[in-house]
Amino acid sequence: MSQSVLEVGAALVFKDGKFLITQRKDDDSFGGFWELPGGKKEPTESLEECVIRELKEELDIEVEIKHFFRILTYHYPQRSVRLNIFFCSHKSGEPKAIECQALAWVVPKDLPNYKFPDADQTLIQELSKRNDWDVFLDSLKYPHEYLEGIRLFNSGEYFECHEMLEDLWHPAEGQERLHYQGLIQAAIAVEHFRKDNWTGAVGLYDKACEKWAQLPPQYMGVDLKWLKEKLDVFFGQVQKAGAIGMRGVDIGLVPKIPTPN
Repeated sequence: MSQSVLEVGAALVFKDGKFLITQRKDDDSFGGFWELPGGKKEPTESLEECVIRELKEELDIEVEIKHFFRILTYHYPQRSVRLNIFFCSHKSGEPKAIECQALAWVVPKDLPNYKFPDADQTLIQELSKRNDWDVFLDSLKYPHEYLEGIRLFNSGEYFECHEMLEDLWHPAEGQERLHYQGLIQAAIAVEHFRKDNWTGAVGLYDKACEKWAQLPPQYMGVDLKWLKEKLDVFFGQVQKAGAIGMRGVDIGLVPKIPTPN
């Protein structure tokens, strides 16, 4: 049986060059550790609505969501937790420690001085490297969510890649929409392979190829011709092996997509 996944929304609230972080109460799990404010998504709300609600309840502030920043998945014995992190601006309200032990506005370079759980250390180190996150994210040539989707694909987090790119795909039009959809279908095709679903893997990869056939060889910083050639090798072996022999195909043949400049 697959583990249940708890969806959590969290906020990178950035104001005047500082991030807002909160400290868990001593009697909570990870008591005394610092974290990004947020909480569990309710079944009837979107992740964006979850973040806005949680920050109002937890800190009595209103935020504006600017970017979908990162998906982090933590695997625990009883369940997996998927942390969906949004980059936000502070709209109104003076933060109050309502559902946390303490809060702090921290310049990025000082974040490593606070005690975060081990699973968050890579993110904290990344955040500490620059102090102009709002300007940086707004000035990127491509949407941050797009670059994050490619990072997730390259990390082998194919389902999370699909979730990240889906928010871009829904409102997109024309070739941009086809591009996002092709990447999503390729990612889920590999995910189907990992779950021993031969029909899903082969079928969705064929759909991705249909999208790429309508696009230029290079699009939005990705060499689609090169990517398709590499994936053709992998899925060609999957198709030849069939449902019974597909587990003998090396997933290491799935290429990593060079990050668009």
